[in-house]
Amino acid sequence: MRQGDAFEVLKVLRQEGQSFDVVILDPPAFIKRRKDVESGVKAYHRLNQLALRLLEPGGILISASCSFHLSADDLKRVLLRAAARANVAIKILEQGHQGPDHPIHPAIEETAYLKSFIAQTSGLP
Repeated sequence: MRQGDAFEVLKVLRQEGQSFDVVILDPPAFIKRRKDVESGVKAYHRLNQLALRLLEPGGILISASCSFHLSADDLKRVLLRAAARANVAIKILEQGHQGPDHPIHPAIEETAYLKSFIAQTSGLP
């Protein structure tokens, strides 16, 4: 088990030549306020790009976000852009949403904040 800053740990794993069949990203909210959108999107992009570079061909990336100010469509765009920058082809297998233990209140849109994607790499890394 490794502990540390996820960005640094992912970089070190790549430098060591490590690769994985599955990588799960469930970071804290990078976008806590609307003014954090630009820097937060960059952080999600960087994290996903680092993770994609660690996957074996056919590997699975599970990428989640709990940032209300990042929509599911935005997270999907981040994933697709990160894959392009990592020179990895991906296909989206499934889109996830928050479960019943995190109910969405119809009058409080901020309660709809959890989203995820399960993607699979294809081809050569």
